[in-house]
Amino acid sequence: MEEGLYERIYEVIRQIPRGRVATYGQIAAIVGPPCGGRTVGYALAALGRRLDGPPVPWQRVINTQGKVSTGPDQQRLLEAEGVVFDEAGRTDLQRFGWPGPDPAWAAAHGFGAPPPAEPSEPSEADSPQLRLF
Repeated sequence: MEEGLYERIYEVIRQIPRGRVATYGQIAAIVGPPCGGRTVGYALAALGRRLDGPPVPWQRVINTQGKVSTGPDQQRLLEAEGVVFDEAGRTDLQRFGWPGPDPAWAAAHGFGAPPPAEPSEPSEADSPQLRLF
């Protein structure tokens, strides 16, 4: 079962275009049960043992903090695709996040609908300050 599940994970990851990123949890939600974020990580780690099949753009899968998980090489690959990181090594998921596969593609390939985008936290500039005195 692991091999079939990993291939489904790779199939979704191949849909992420250059210059976009997705999170482990986002990929897991699209693949559906029994896939979880850790399973996506295990599948990506297994790519080193994979001898055949189309390439998988593993670098486009990052954590929910908007940071890479495998080190500076991953960040360099993403920067070469146009993804911008701040000084803390975070990228803006609102700007560079992938909204998920086309719903028609997902349905045709037996995947669930992409999860709804997580609302971003309002910044201080977006929220009026309450003055008590």
